Amino acid sequence: MPTHNARCADEIRARAVAAHGGALPLAVLHDLTRQIAACCGHSPLKSARLAHGWTAAQAVAQLLRAGKATGLPERGVDVRAWRRWENGQHPGADYQDRLARLFQTGPVQLGFAVDYTPHPPEGRGDRTNRRDVLRLGTGALLAPMLGDAESEARELTRRSEETDLGPSSIAYLQQVIDDYGRNYSRYGAEELWRAAHRDRRHVAELLGRRMTLSQRRELYVVAAWLSLALAWASDDRGDVRAALAYAADARHHADEAGHPEAVAWGWDVEATTLLYDDQPVLALRAAQQGALLAPAGSAAQTRLTGQLARINARLGQAEEAGEALTLLRSQAERHEPYATGLYSADAVRAWGVAATSSLWLGRNKEARGFAKRAVKVYTAQPGLSPTRRAISTLDLGIACARLGEPEQAVQYGLQAVATPRYASAIVTRGASLGAVLERAYPGTALVTRFREEMSALQAPRGPVGELT
Repeated sequence: MPTHNARCADEIRARAVAAHGGALPLAVLHDLTRQIAACCGHSPLKSARLAHGWTAAQAVAQLLRAGKATGLPERGVDVRAWRRWENGQHPGADYQDRLARLFQTGPVQLGFAVDYTPHPPEGRGDRTNRRDVLRLGTGALLAPMLGDAESEARELTRRSEETDLGPSSIAYLQQVIDDYGRNYSRYGAEELWRAAHRDRRHVAELLGRRMTLSQRRELYVVAAWLSLALAWASDDRGDVRAALAYAADARHHADEAGHPEAVAWGWDVEATTLLYDDQPVLALRAAQQGALLAPAGSAAQTRLTGQLARINARLGQAEEAGEALTLLRSQAERHEPYATGLYSADAVRAWGVAATSSLWLGRNKEARGFAKRAVKVYTAQPGLSPTRRAISTLDLGIACARLGEPEQAVQYGLQAVATPRYASAIVTRGASLGAVLERAYPGTALVTRFREEMSALQAPRGPVGELT
C-alpha cells in the first residue's frame, strides 16, 4: 500500500482537533492512530506519533521525558533509532515497554507483537453486531415480542424517529451561521473566533446525542459552516495552521453531508490562507480543487475563479491568469455590483482581483484602473467590507508608487492601514507597499511616515516582497 505524506495525517488530526476544540482524549488519539494507519499506510508506531502531532524529534523528547517522569533508568535514544522502529525494526523489550507507556497502549497496538486471541467470525457476535444490539436495545427482539409484522414495522418507524435534539436547536444554529456570514466584517477577528469556537464545540457535543439521519446531516452542514467561519477568523488573526485545520474540518463535514458548495468554500479559504502565507503552488492546487467542485453559477464558483486568476498571476503564469480573468468577468456579470456577506460574490471583487493580478503581472496602469473602480464602489459603501476595501486601496497605492506618484501612494496607504478592522492580509499587503516605497523613494519624509504607521500593526506572516 503506498504511503501518504504527512499532510494527509495532519488533516485527519486537524479535523479531530477542530471537533473537540483543543486537547484530544486518549480514546480519540487511539482512534486517530488507526485512521492514519488505514488511510496513509504508515506503521502503527508512526501513526501513533502523527496522531499526537509530533515530529520524530519531538517524539524522542517525549519518550525521554516520560521515562524520567515515571522513574525509569535513563536510556539513550535518538531520531535515527526512532526512524528505524517506525520502518519495521522492533526495539528491545525495555523500549517496547517505554513506548507503550508513552502512548498508553500495548505492544500489539504499536505493531511489535501479534494478538492470537481467537475472535468470533464476522456476523457471529462480533463487536460491530454487539454495538448494533446495544444501540437497538429491545428492537432486536421485536419480532418475537410483538408477533405481528405490522406492529413490528410501526415500532421500527417509531424508533427511527427518536431524537434527543429539540426542533429549535438546528434552526437556532442556522440563524447564528447566517449572522456570521452577513455581518462578518462587523465583528473583530478575535470576537468572531471566540463566538464561533463556542458554537462549534456545542455542535460537537450535539453530535454525540441520539438523532435522526436527516438531523445528523443538517448538523454536519452546520458544523461545516461554523468551521468555515473559524477558518476565516483564524486567517485574519494570522494563525495559518488553525485556518488550514478548520478549512479541512469544514470540507470533511460538508463532504460527509453531501454539500459540495461548502466543500468548495473550504478550498477557497485554504487557497487564500496559503497565498498570503507565500505558498502559491499549494494555493493553486487548493483553488483548482475547489473550482472543480463549486456548483455552476454559485458565488463559490466565481470566488474560486478569482483565486485561479490571482494565484496564476502570482506565479507569473500570464496566459493562465488571463484566461481566468476573462472567465471571471463573465461570471461577475451574474452578480450584483456589490454584495455583502462572507459567502458572496460581486463585480467589485472581480475588479479587486484583476487589480492584484495585474500588479503581479507588472501591468501597473491596468492595475491602477481596476483598483480605482473597486475603491470607488467601496467608498460609496463605507464600513461594509473594510478588509477588501483596504486591500484594493493598498493595491492602488502600489500601482501609484510604481508609476511615479509617491504622494498618492502614501495617501492611499495611510487610508488603508487606518481601517478599524485588523486582518493579517492588510499587514502583508501594506508591507508590500512599504517595500515598493523604500526601494523607489528611500529616505523621504513620506516613506518615513508610512513606515511609522505600519510599525503600529503586527508583523506580517511571511515574505512581503511578492508585489515589489
